[in-house]
Amino acid sequence: MSDPSPTKLGKRLSLFGDLPTRFLRFGLKVAPWFMEPVLIGAWSSVFFLIAKSQRRAVQSNLRALHPTWGPLRAFGGAWCVFWNFASTYVDALRCDTGTGEVDWAIDGIPAFDDLARRNEGCLILTAHMGNYDLAAPLFSSRFGRTIYAVRAPERQPEMQAIREEELRKKEAENPQFRALYNTSDNHLGLVLAKLLSEGNIVAVQGDRVVFDVSPMDVEVEPGLMMRLPKGPLYLARATGVTCFPLFIVRDGWRRYRVMVFPPLELPERKRGADDEAAKIWAGAILRVIRPNWSQWFVFEPVLERLSSNPA
Repeated sequence: MSDPSPTKLGKRLSLFGDLPTRFLRFGLKVAPWFMEPVLIGAWSSVFFLIAKSQRRAVQSNLRALHPTWGPLRAFGGAWCVFWNFASTYVDALRCDTGTGEVDWAIDGIPAFDDLARRNEGCLILTAHMGNYDLAAPLFSSRFGRTIYAVRAPERQPEMQAIREEELRKKEAENPQFRALYNTSDNHLGLVLAKLLSEGNIVAVQGDRVVFDVSPMDVEVEPGLMMRLPKGPLYLARATGVTCFPLFIVRDGWRRYRVMVFPPLELPERKRGADDEAAKIWAGAILRVIRPNWSQWFVFEPVLERLSSNPA
């Protein structure tokens, strides 16, 4: 049998590959908890240096989000994003391997209870923050009906196999949680519309444009453009269901907070461009990621600050 090619090995060792996860799983079984800060710092720094395009994308997003930041501050801010990503990743692996647990708090109890009481289908708008993979299965039982969480497939097949194994385990432990993958050949929009019509809850991450996902560009505030996937907003508009913004942030060592907001008030659908609804949709994401920028785990260019018009 021939050795794996360097190209394939490099992909498996990359930020999106399976080998770092496999190494982490082994390390967590033998490493004491007090070594976590050292190991997470080292892991974050290595990948921060290796993942050049992702690092630059994060820096670009941060400078668009905070126009007064200089290059040095954006560079340090990007490292904080990588560090927080590693920390949440380790927390998830601790739970998956049975070597640790996390604590939860909820902000916005009235909105959370409103979502739980509704019998009709509802859409949850969330973002790549905190620990989405832990929260959805945990809270599915609180609603008394099934939550369908939409995910993008992993970039590498070996990592996809690991993720599917993790999700099948979560589904077995939480019968009212299901994960669906957004691929180009599964007509997911029709599937989700049917699930919503049957009274289920569908959770979508509305802040990342990857693979073949169609984008929309929104001027979310004067001079700030935001590129988001079209699908989640189109699903909300086509079905007319109530949409609750819900986000997860990491408060500290194995502590997370779920932030639930009242339903979005989208304007009535009319012919032509849906710019007003898109701006409200994007604004719901922006108001959370701006104060929690260090926990926004999007590694592609999403934000762009428009140049001022010359006088």
